[in-house]
Amino acid sequence: MRALRTLAVACLAAGALTACSSSGSGGGSTEAKGGSSASASAEGAGAGKGGTKLAPKEALLASAVVMEKAGSAKLSLEGVDVKGSIDYVWKDPGSFLMNTTEEGQEVKVLFADGQMYVGATPDMAAAAKGRKWMVIDASDSSDEAASITATMQAMNPGVQLAAAAPTATLVGTETVAGQSTTHYRSEIKAEDLVAKMKIEGALKDQVLTEIKKDGATVVTELWINGKGELVQQSVIDPSADAGGKPATVTYGGLGTVKVTPAPGPDEVFKLGDLLQQ
Repeated sequence: MRALRTLAVACLAAGALTACSSSGSGGGSTEAKGGSSASASAEGAGAGKGGTKLAPKEALLASAVVMEKAGSAKLSLEGVDVKGSIDYVWKDPGSFLMNTTEEGQEVKVLFADGQMYVGATPDMAAAAKGRKWMVIDASDSSDEAASITATMQAMNPGVQLAAAAPTATLVGTETVAGQSTTHYRSEIKAEDLVAKMKIEGALKDQVLTEIKKDGATVVTELWINGKGELVQQSVIDPSADAGGKPATVTYGGLGTVKVTPAPGPDEVFKLGDLLQQ
């Protein structure tokens, strides 16, 4: 079960990109698409109203508002031995559909209606009489509920940007994915990330515990365009080989992704169903 949770949070911003980039033996590398031209001058700060420049904290907070309004995006994930896409809707009712190829094997994970589903391999689907999704019922385990909540909310770019804003610093300006962007760096504490999530009580404590399994803090890199849209994000892996480059998530199709519905009862099975055969 822990292996399934690890897979499900493979793209968790507070450590998931780290997990993806360290899944191989080395640090690996990915390049910002479109090339780059760094400049550490104040001219790289985000644009505010009337053409004024925003300080890093204000630029990230403004971007958080833009991304919250967008509500959805198509994410491209690339790391060592991991490459894939995510259809993510963070506005209620949200959904998270991840399709990746890891070490040559296709992996599919879906979060919808408070449930986690893992795509069945051909052998599993055959054993499950053609049913294609294995459901992980959050009601069976508080750990599973925390994992699902952590993934759905910690990947929310509005949450990430708001948590990163207080410690954000300006790196420069770069062209990423064909867009002119401002590059920021921030060190986010797990407590600050969870504080921005819309959860309370015992669940908040469980989510914090889940996120801290990947470390108490994480250094994140953020690239924001002139419209205040988050274009790309990466997380530095402290365990990667020296000189290794982190995995990246690139955002596209803001506001255009539709909610992925949960599979119907005739499409799902539980692991216990197979064990009883």
